[in-house]
Amino acid sequence: MEFQEKVALVTGAGRRLGQQIAIYLASIGMRVAIHYNHSEEGAQTTLSQMQGGPDKHGLFSADLGDLSQLKQLIDSVTENLGPISVLINSASVFYPTPPFSVTEEQWDDLFNLNLKAPFFLSQQVGAQMKSQGEGKIINMADVSAYRPWVNFLPYCMTKSGLITLTEGLAKALAPQIHVNAIAPGTVLPPLPGTELNQQASIEQSLLKRIGSAEDIVAAVDYLLHGDFLTGIVLPVDGGRSIY
Repeated sequence: MEFQEKVALVTGAGRRLGQQIAIYLASIGMRVAIHYNHSEEGAQTTLSQMQGGPDKHGLFSADLGDLSQLKQLIDSVTENLGPISVLINSASVFYPTPPFSVTEEQWDDLFNLNLKAPFFLSQQVGAQMKSQGEGKIINMADVSAYRPWVNFLPYCMTKSGLITLTEGLAKALAPQIHVNAIAPGTVLPPLPGTELNQQASIEQSLLKRIGSAEDIVAAVDYLLHGDFLTGIVLPVDGGRSIY
């Protein structure tokens, strides 16, 4: 698949991994739809660092938990930039939910953004890709899908579901569309309030360090350029998943 001047939609592109992935996609000649919800300032920063600038790329705001906004997002991207050839489901919400205290609101919040949104985005964009005859979808999973963290159980369940979605869509959209996932371990320092112990993450990995955004970007590059890859989940975790 050629990427020059093709359109990529990156959800959650105003911060952290989504931001770096969007910048990378611009560097290989793609027109990038930078999605954000609350991180408008971060999205502007993303755009300022991208080759081509605002004449080539665009900012698109949407609450992915709202299916009507999700459809509007896809329509707006298609109208302003063109049909979507690459979809990166990067947007995610992450916070502790200790056992026996999880609320319905927390459950809905985590599942709506982390699983429901990627499903319906992929369903609609995947149909568009099928009509085009090509496309790539990459989902951002997590090593916790395989080894759940007790204090983050609903989050881990959403990432497990995302892996099932990846494998199922790979079957449903074959052979034209490639659908894969990346399962990061600890990359980048944890956000405040997430109660993650960075040193413990280092000790529980084989490489004895946390990863970087560049490690994830390299995995995205590999999956995009690999034309014999679909339905796989690529761990990028320093060996944490087999520790």
